[in-house]
Amino acid sequence: MYETALAETWALFGDYACGSETALTCAVSTSPLTIEAQRALNSSFATFGYGRDATTFVVIRGTSGQEQPLDPQALFTLIEGFDPLLLVATDADATRLLAEAYRCALPLDDASRAFGRTVVAFRNFEALMESAQTKQVAWALLKRLPKFGEY
Repeated sequence: MYETALAETWALFGDYACGSETALTCAVSTSPLTIEAQRALNSSFATFGYGRDATTFVVIRGTSGQEQPLDPQALFTLIEGFDPLLLVATDADATRLLAEAYRCALPLDDASRAFGRTVVAFRNFEALMESAQTKQVAWALLKRLPKFGEY
């Protein structure tokens, strides 16, 4: 049953996602993340026991930028179809849409919960990749996510 839902979700929303097709983690961003930002998230999740390259990256505006942006209902359907264990919103706009989709408050630069999942919401994750000092700020927030098996 899970595999069917996952395959259907990829068929419906493949233009809005990239990365692992069987991921335990999901990062939502307004625009495609840089390779450096993707590597940083994958490395963090590997450290927490979720495996290497274990992230599905969801892009609200689509991976090519030619798609219609996801609305809250579509984002909810996409994430529930992928069924990740945890979520990361990488920018303020993605956080707002995720909060609207899940009908809950998701404070920026903090950890919270949505529909039983731990969520970390960044104001601008990519900007934090610019220096060693700001990378530590991002790492401190990511460390608030549970390690694999600690739910």
